[in-house]
Amino acid sequence: MRSAIDRVVKAVGERDIKPVAAAVSAQYADKEGNDKQHVVSLVRVQFLMHPNLYLFAKTFSVECPTPNEARALVFAAMASVPARVPPDLKNLSADVYRFDIALVHEDGTWRVLGADWGPATVQDLL
Repeated sequence: MRSAIDRVVKAVGERDIKPVAAAVSAQYADKEGNDKQHVVSLVRVQFLMHPNLYLFAKTFSVECPTPNEARALVFAAMASVPARVPPDLKNLSADVYRFDIALVHEDGTWRVLGADWGPATVQDLL
């Protein structure tokens, strides 16, 4: 499942919307009332608003309560300039977000079924 998360992070870094859209379940729903179409549109808007978007993500935990369900906690730092690899997190200038993600195993693929996200700090990545 971590590889599914890594693929989406890579796709965002490459500004490739197709793998991002493929990673979201058609059944996607969140507490904000978003569906798959709206979430994919939010990613597209980020691509348009930020022509130079660099992403560093760290998966903190993955839990699988059943073989077909999982939860992941991911922190993502988004910046307009590339960070060193690995980034110097203490000096990173980026917008950081926390993502609590619900995943479902559909047709042999892990897809995002729902998510809750909000601002975080660089300290959360440490």
